[in-house]
Amino acid sequence: MTENGDARASWWQWGCLALLIGGILLVVLTGMWLFSRPTVQPSGPRPTAIVWTASPTPSPTPTPTPTPTPQPTLPLSPTEIGVGVRVQVSGTGTAGLNMRASASTAAERLSVAAEGEVFIVAAGPTQADDLTWWFLRDEANPHREGWAAANYLIVAP
Repeated sequence: MTENGDARASWWQWGCLALLIGGILLVVLTGMWLFSRPTVQPSGPRPTAIVWTASPTPSPTPTPTPTPTPQPTLPLSPTEIGVGVRVQVSGTGTAGLNMRASASTAAERLSVAAEGEVFIVAAGPTQADDLTWWFLRDEANPHREGWAAANYLIVAP
């Protein structure tokens, strides 16, 4: 506003507006000129890019080591558990038998064997926590294995 309360713009406001519009117009025209110029090709041969790629070194494929079938420990009676003997989970009811990472009731539980499941004894016996432990392996799934308490195992019929 001017001193007398007039709402008209003063001469310096109009000047600033003209400079602003002129600057914008200058930027637009300069951009149009730069982008409309033909590109100049250098004379002579053109450089060629060389792309370096590394050939992967083949790594040897690991050969799976066959898991040996445990040989029974001798002498065994028909009711005695030993390495190589097939055992059945018995006496757990619906709770099942914990198969653990090591022979201990505090060890990580890897799996739960259901009542009646059959396993092969792969190692043992080991004494811990007032229990006898056997290392069992599922014949149908060799990756399913763990330590189990002998109190809930019988020789499979």
